[in-house]
Amino acid sequence: MESKREIPRFKIPTNITREHIIQAIKQIDETGYPEKNESRKYDLIYNDKPYPPKIILSLASKFATGSVLDVSEFSGGEQFANKFLKERDFKITLKEDPEVDFEYSSHSWTIISDTVAEKKMDKSSFKHHGTGIPVNIRPFFGIESMKVGEREEVILSHGVLNYAAHVEMVNEKNPRTRLLWRQDLQSFIQNKFPTWSKYFDSHTKPNSSTPILKLVKTPSKNAYRIIFEDIKRSSDTFVMGNVYSREELKEQFKISDASINNGIFKPKEFSSVWLFVTEEKTPDRTQYKDYFDGFSLQFEGQTQKRTDHLITNHEIDGNEILVFYRKKKNEFPNYGFKYLGRFFYRTHKPGKTSSDPTRFVLYPLDASTDYEDDADGVSDPASTPQTEGKEKTRIQTYYERNRKLRALAIKIHGTKCAVCGFDFGEKYGPVGEGYIEIHHLVPHASIKKEHGVDPQKDLIPVCSNCHRMIHRPGDKWLTIEQMKKVIKKDSP
Repeated sequence: MESKREIPRFKIPTNITREHIIQAIKQIDETGYPEKNESRKYDLIYNDKPYPPKIILSLASKFATGSVLDVSEFSGGEQFANKFLKERDFKITLKEDPEVDFEYSSHSWTIISDTVAEKKMDKSSFKHHGTGIPVNIRPFFGIESMKVGEREEVILSHGVLNYAAHVEMVNEKNPRTRLLWRQDLQSFIQNKFPTWSKYFDSHTKPNSSTPILKLVKTPSKNAYRIIFEDIKRSSDTFVMGNVYSREELKEQFKISDASINNGIFKPKEFSSVWLFVTEEKTPDRTQYKDYFDGFSLQFEGQTQKRTDHLITNHEIDGNEILVFYRKKKNEFPNYGFKYLGRFFYRTHKPGKTSSDPTRFVLYPLDASTDYEDDADGVSDPASTPQTEGKEKTRIQTYYERNRKLRALAIKIHGTKCAVCGFDFGEKYGPVGEGYIEIHHLVPHASIKKEHGVDPQKDLIPVCSNCHRMIHRPGDKWLTIEQMKKVIKKDSP
C-alpha cells in the first residue's frame, strides 16, 4: 500500500503577534542561533540589526503557542514568512551580498525566486514521466523532511488543463526524490516537442538549447502552473573571430526589423541579445562612449533607455548577450563587425541626467584573441574549477593564466579590493569601471604544472597597490590577512 502523508506547509500560527516576534528577537540577542540556520537571502531588520526571518517566526511560535515551529513546516520568502512579518510592521530586506543572488542552481534546476523554479528538460522528462529533484531544490517544494516510501500529490496546470502528478522519495540505500506525472502530460510534452522526443531516443544528456520546464507556485497548496520554453540561442551559429555584416545577419536570420541598425537588438525566436559596438563613431551618429580593453566592455545604452532591461535582466530572462565589435565603421568589409562571443552583465550606472544613457559593464564569457592586451583577461564563469599553469615559451618561461578563471572570480567576489576596499570605478569613474586585478592565493608558478584552480577559494580581487605589496617580499608572499594588518597598523 502506498504511504501518503500531508506535509504541513505554510502553516504559520495566526495568533503570533508583533510582541511575540519581539520576544523571539530578544531571545536570539541573548542566546544566538546556529550558523547553519542563517538566512540565505533575506533579513528581518529590527533596531538596525539583521535577523533570519524563518528562525524568528519559529521561536515566536513558542511564545504564542508554547511550542517551537519546525522551520520545515512553512515556507520563507515574499509570499509566506516575509509577508507574515510585513503584515506585523517588520522590515524585510534583501541581503546586500546574498549567498543566493536572487537565484541558485543545482544540477539541471534553477530556483529563480521563492515562487518560480526552472528545470532544463532531459531524457526523463521526455521518456520516463518525470524528473529527479536534487536535495538543494527540495525546499522549493516544501519536502525537506519527506521520508523514503512517502509521496505527496500535486497538480500541474498548463493553460486550462490540470494534470495530476506526485512527489515521492524512493530507494532506501540512496534516497532520491522524484516529481512524476501521468501519461496525459507525457503525451502532451512529446507532441509539443516531437524533435526533442526523437533526440532523446539516442541521447541521454540535454544540450544548451533543450527546452525549459518552468514551475510557478499558485495560491493553492501543492499546485503549480507549468510553462514550457523552447530555447534557441543564436550563438550556436556564430564562429568566434569571424566578421559578420548586418546585411549578412538579416539574410541568415530572415530579419526585416529595422531596429537591427541600433546598437542593441533582440532577434525574434531566439534567446539572444545582440550588441553592435563601434568604438569610433562617425560624426552623424550619437557619440556613445563604448570600449573593450580585453578585460571588460564599457557600453552605453540608448538615450531613451527602452532597451536597458535587455542587458540588466538578460540572465533572469534566459537571454545570452552576444557582442559584435569594430574599432571604426570601415574596419571590416561590408561595414562588418568581428564576433567576440558571449558576454555577461556585471553592473551599470545611470546617467547624470534623464537624457544621459546608462553605462554598463560587461565581461566576456568566451576567450577572445583580438582586442585584448597581454594581461589577464576574462572569460566563462563556469560552475566547475578550470585549469591553468600549462607552460608556454616566449623569450622566457611564464605560466598561462586562464581567462575563464578571472571572469568567474569577478562574478563571485566582485571588483572591490579584498584588502583595502578600493574600487576603481568609484575613484576613476567610467574609465575604471569594472577593473580589478586577480591575485592567486597559491602561487601556481611554484606548482609548475597544469593544475585545478577553484575561483572561489584560490582567487581574490585586489587593487594594483595591494597586489604589488603582496608580492614585494619575493617568494614568500604576504597573505590577505597579513596585508589587512599592515594597513590597519599604518592607519592613523
